[in-house]
Amino acid sequence: MTPTVIKRGSNESITDYHIRLGDNLELYELNWTKAAELLNQESEEEYTESRWRKKYASYVEWKPIILEKYATSEVVDEVQDATIELKKERIKLQTEKIEYNKMIREQGRADLLEEKIIEAVNNRPTIHIPDIHIKKNNAKRDFLFPIADMHDGVSFKLFGWEGELLNEYSPEILEKRMWKLLEEFVSINDEQKINHVTLPNLGDSIDGILRMSQLMSLKMGVTDSAIHFAEFMSQWLNELSKYCLVDYFSIFGNHDQLRLLSGKRDEFPHENAQKWITKLISANLKDNKNVSVTNCNEFMYLDILGTKILGVHGENEKNLENSIKDYSLTYNKPIHLLLSGHLHHSHEKTIGMSGMRDIEYVQSPSIIGIDDYSLKLKKTSNAGAKVMILEENKGRTLTYNIRL
Repeated sequence: MTPTVIKRGSNESITDYHIRLGDNLELYELNWTKAAELLNQESEEEYTESRWRKKYASYVEWKPIILEKYATSEVVDEVQDATIELKKERIKLQTEKIEYNKMIREQGRADLLEEKIIEAVNNRPTIHIPDIHIKKNNAKRDFLFPIADMHDGVSFKLFGWEGELLNEYSPEILEKRMWKLLEEFVSINDEQKINHVTLPNLGDSIDGILRMSQLMSLKMGVTDSAIHFAEFMSQWLNELSKYCLVDYFSIFGNHDQLRLLSGKRDEFPHENAQKWITKLISANLKDNKNVSVTNCNEFMYLDILGTKILGVHGENEKNLENSIKDYSLTYNKPIHLLLSGHLHHSHEKTIGMSGMRDIEYVQSPSIIGIDDYSLKLKKTSNAGAKVMILEENKGRTLTYNIRL
């Protein structure tokens, strides 16, 4: 509470000041020792803490009796009005105090987050950049290799009706699955000899905290899991760049959101861990000429050999046909292929558009696989990813489905 608020007013008598302090000790964060010091600074006579406290106690004790027995109705009304005004002022000050404390808490959290990020940048492991110059072999074909829903930081075991293990996940399992995925892709690249891949990350790189129930399954805090993912993904992309050119793009997921104040969804849509995860990856790989790193925020719009691709996380896509039409009309851009994640299962659909090229929808499987939430939605499939080949002005001509 600022000193100005608890100082004696210019037109305030010492008695009124004494009563105001006594009525608002808790609000002003005072005790009678401090209140006595303030009163003695304004009073012609100096009293002990005990004297000020007892005088106020006598006032509180005798006030209702005096008003009831001796005061006129006009005086009672005046006192009631003054009491109401005092309550209004008290509520006002309480509100200001709540907002001030909230600001201090949030500033503290922001400072801690910034310190963690700076520490991670300064202490990140050295990445050995490969001295290999890769050339794309085929200008008319390209790989599209979306990954989705890594949920780094979470750890759980999910069991079925008869106690069978449906899925197990942890940061260590995430790493094993991603290394296996890299091996599978390298094998496909050896077969197709394209040597270039567009790799969209469709969001939910970390698990975050959308619901308090998630605290039980988090193995690492939100900041630590984001740093871990950034460092691991840097190593993973660096290894992949030994075999092909890599264009890595990332978009925001709902679990990546930083719910700083009320915890409500989309209250601060641009405050997303994916933003600084991608910045860390970019900083780690800045000297790698075989990798480009781009953060696309909420949407990813790419043109691969004439195929117009829109990438979204997918939590807002309730109706695909309407979503594609709305996006296309709003941004005045054609869409040939819509990519999404979020639901943790694989699905594909072709959407015919009158007088236009058909639009393909590809729901990417997840790296995490089945979890409690996807099981509840009955939208589950094995962990995995899709590797697609796009040909110039033809679109998708071949798809590899990788199970992890």
